[in-house]
Amino acid sequence: MKKWLVAVSSFVLLLALTGCADADTAAPDANRPDTPQAASDSGSDPEKAEPVLMGTTETFEEGGLVLEISNVRDVRTESKLAEGIQPYEETIFTCYPGATLTVVNAGMSDPFYAEDHKAHPEWGLYDMETDTRTRLTDGMEPIVLDETTDGVFNLEASLFVLLFEFSE
Repeated sequence: MKKWLVAVSSFVLLLALTGCADADTAAPDANRPDTPQAASDSGSDPEKAEPVLMGTTETFEEGGLVLEISNVRDVRTESKLAEGIQPYEETIFTCYPGATLTVVNAGMSDPFYAEDHKAHPEWGLYDMETDTRTRLTDGMEPIVLDETTDGVFNLEASLFVLLFEFSE
């Protein structure tokens, strides 16, 4: 009887520990596919075929800024300290190649407070490799993101609020 109780207890413990496996090896979410999917079948003409889409399209919102990023594999948020004392959140989008950033609302400044009475950009896209800053404005064309695109930052505070990482 004692051997049977030990065997059953060991089996139950083994099953419980198997369920506590590393969270990184969990089954992928059905809403976030890791395999390429064709956007649609555009017929037999390969030149008119739509590009292969991977991942999902995610929306990012911060202080009036609304962005849509396509080909997103994963999203995570990290807490940071500005100047070592002021806490803020930094969102990281891991994207597949061919990801695009579309400005839905650029969160421009209020023209009432500007000396020239015009709305001005408050957010930018930064490329550290080329030291290029692209001001995000309403009505701009979608931007193709690549491995040199670092993230979106507040022009006044120079703090990143959205970072990009890329995977194959």
